[in-house]
Amino acid sequence: MPEFRLLVLADMHFNPRVDADPNNLARRAGLGAELIGRAAEDARRRGGFDAVAVLGDLLADGSDGFADADTAELLAELRSAAGDAPVMVLPGNHDFDGDRLPAGLDEPTRVRELGGYRFVLFSDQWESAKWGTRRPEDIRLLDEVAAKEGGPIVSLQHSPMNPRILHLYPYMLTNRRQVLRQYARSGVLLSVSGHYHKGQALNERDGVKYVTAAALCENPFDYLLIRLRGREVSVERGSLAVTPEMGLFDVHAHTEFAYCGRGIDAAGVVARSREFGLTGVVLTEHAPQLYCSAEDFWAARHVWEPDCWRRAGASRMAEFRAAMDAVRSGFVRVGLEVELDAAGKLTVRDEDRAWADLLVGAIHWLAEDSASLSDAELARAFLRTSEAILAAGVDVLAHPFRLFRWAGRAVPADLHAPLAGMLAATGTAAEINFHGNAPDPAFFACCLERGVKLALGTDTHVPAEAGSLSAHADLLRRIAGGVELGDILMPWPG
Repeated sequence: MPEFRLLVLADMHFNPRVDADPNNLARRAGLGAELIGRAAEDARRRGGFDAVAVLGDLLADGSDGFADADTAELLAELRSAAGDAPVMVLPGNHDFDGDRLPAGLDEPTRVRELGGYRFVLFSDQWESAKWGTRRPEDIRLLDEVAAKEGGPIVSLQHSPMNPRILHLYPYMLTNRRQVLRQYARSGVLLSVSGHYHKGQALNERDGVKYVTAAALCENPFDYLLIRLRGREVSVERGSLAVTPEMGLFDVHAHTEFAYCGRGIDAAGVVARSREFGLTGVVLTEHAPQLYCSAEDFWAARHVWEPDCWRRAGASRMAEFRAAMDAVRSGFVRVGLEVELDAAGKLTVRDEDRAWADLLVGAIHWLAEDSASLSDAELARAFLRTSEAILAAGVDVLAHPFRLFRWAGRAVPADLHAPLAGMLAATGTAAEINFHGNAPDPAFFACCLERGVKLALGTDTHVPAEAGSLSAHADLLRRIAGGVELGDILMPWPG
């Protein structure tokens, strides 16, 4: 049986009208929809998923007058984030208004067959939004499922099942022991739950495996990625936030001045960067976007017609500099992202270069028409352009090799060593960047062998990308080989 990967989210406690739940400030209620998108993207960076399960408490309070609208917003974000993957959603105790559930969460207990597995989604009964009980008809349903031929059974419910939680708050089902005996008798492979915000690690009782997802709404904003292969089960706990002790900072986050941004602003990027555990952020804007009109930039005239950006007739650089000077601090630095124009010059004026804390070199377009080049010609043009950018003096080379992926070409592995050598010779950091990109660990290992420092860039274009360095941290761990991260990361600018 091929591997089946299940992304598990629980306990968003969503309320978009507040930043945090006033009854529990640790619950970042206002982030609920955004956290779904972040978790799905982070899971894709870790290998992807075949289905998504959401295990209740989507809402902070199902009894308020916004429950239907808030549920619709969350489910729309969930469908968008899941892409083509099927979605399974069940309610939690906070989602109820008496016996009523919002539309979309009001389906009864049901069975879904996916990837050779039978998923049973239990919509348990709740009294006073505290005491949960498995309904007799749902116990009979599982008996019926177990009596039929089929793939392994996976139980999904809101309440944690095992191990027992000793707490004044009634986390466990009132008839938990009966349900545990039924799971063992029915040959349930795995039981997956939410509700208990700390989560519970994978464990086993009477041949049944149990796991509880931590709350997505509380820092470090955890989710589960479960891998099933036959009757083998493994669980990875992903965290969307990094710990400040890691000392990670972002060198590449865009602002409201970006033509390519959607719904972002400097204040929001800084706030998210703090929220998700970063020790700093560099607000880095495309210099040619600041000099040129959007039409000229997207037509690549700043590359092919150098006078376009040098005339700076549509320049917004003065406004950008004023706005960034207002937010510069010990936590915030300011950068400019520059390219190489057809005359072989970086697309930045001397006075703006001197003002910036960081210069990030990038290749979005070549002086030649990439589409007309063979693979070998494209590789040579890429190396020539990279060498010229590095020789002109930048601090970071952004998203190395992304040009090939955006051109629909394979990244030539034989370019790793030459580019790493250029970076080493010029003292330029190589940026780990996942935005529209799949950074190759082999290239960054090659950089480390040559003493090249690494930089981390979210390349933020939307709010959900700001502060998102979890996958970057995972890649660093894979290639660092036990070396302290401070020894391989570039220093904080300034």
